[in-house]
Amino acid sequence: MKKIKFIVTFLCVFNLTGIVQAQIALAPSFVFLDKNSGVGNLFVSNNSEKAFEVTVNFAFGYPGSNADGGLVMNFGDTTAYNHYALDKMIRAFPRSFTLKGKEQRTVRIQVIPGQRRSEGFYFTRMKVLAKPQTAEVTQAVTEGIGTKISFNFEQITAVFYYKGKVSTGVNVKNLDVRQNGSMLELRPTLERTGNAPFLGSMFAKLKDTQGKVVAETQSITTVYFTEIRRMDMKLDKVTPGSYTLELSFETRRNDMQSDDLVQAPRIVQETKVVIK
Repeated sequence: MKKIKFIVTFLCVFNLTGIVQAQIALAPSFVFLDKNSGVGNLFVSNNSEKAFEVTVNFAFGYPGSNADGGLVMNFGDTTAYNHYALDKMIRAFPRSFTLKGKEQRTVRIQVIPGQRRSEGFYFTRMKVLAKPQTAEVTQAVTEGIGTKISFNFEQITAVFYYKGKVSTGVNVKNLDVRQNGSMLELRPTLERTGNAPFLGSMFAKLKDTQGKVVAETQSITTVYFTEIRRMDMKLDKVTPGSYTLELSFETRRNDMQSDDLVQAPRIVQETKVVIK
C-alpha cells in the first residue's frame, strides 16, 4: 500500500508583553534606536536543537482599544502611518537567515542615513517569523498514513525612534467608574498630549477621608492617540462609604529603561466615589 503523508503547519504568534518560553526568543522586548546613530540591535536566539529559517518584516501598528477598554492592535490606521511610520525609514540586516540549534544572531536595525534628519517620534512593529528546516513532529499511524506536524513561530516587538523636540503626556477626558460586587472597575478615556506616545504606568489609589490608602492597583500602559484603558481594583477590605479615587500616570515602566522613554511630569486626577 502506498504511504500517504499529511503535512500540517501551525503558526504560533507570541507578543513579547507576555512571552512564553518559545524555541525562538527575542531580546530586548522593545527596540529603541539610538537618537544619534539611528541604530539598534535585536538578538534572536534558538533555544532548540534544530535549525530554523528566520525572516524579519515590518508592519506599522499600535495598541488601541475596544469600547470596554480591552487591548486591540490597530494595523490599519493610514493617517497615523503617514505621520509616524518607521517602515520606510529603516532597514534590518539581515532580513532572512538560518539559525542553527543553540545559536544566536544579531539583527541590526538602522535608520536610513538620509532619514536621520527627520525630527519627531516614529514607531512600527517588527515581526520575526521562524520556520523549522525539518518537521518537528513525525507520527506514523496504521494503514500506511503518516502525519508530519511543523510549528512556525512568529513573535512581534515594537521599534521606536525619536529625535529633536518630542513631548508626551496624558489628558483624562472621561472616567467611567463602576462597582461590581467586590471589584471597582475603572475605564478612563485617555488622550495623548504632545507629539510622542505615552509609554508608562497607570496607578489607582482609593483614599479614605483621612487620606489613608485603603486599596490600590497599577499596570503598565500606553496611549498612542485616544484610548480607553481598563483597570480593576479589589475592594475586599474596603468598608462602604465615601472615598477619593486618585488616578495617576508616570513615564516609568519595569520593562523599559527610563533613558529610552520620553519623560513627562506626573499626571494626577482625583474623583469622589461611593463604595456600597
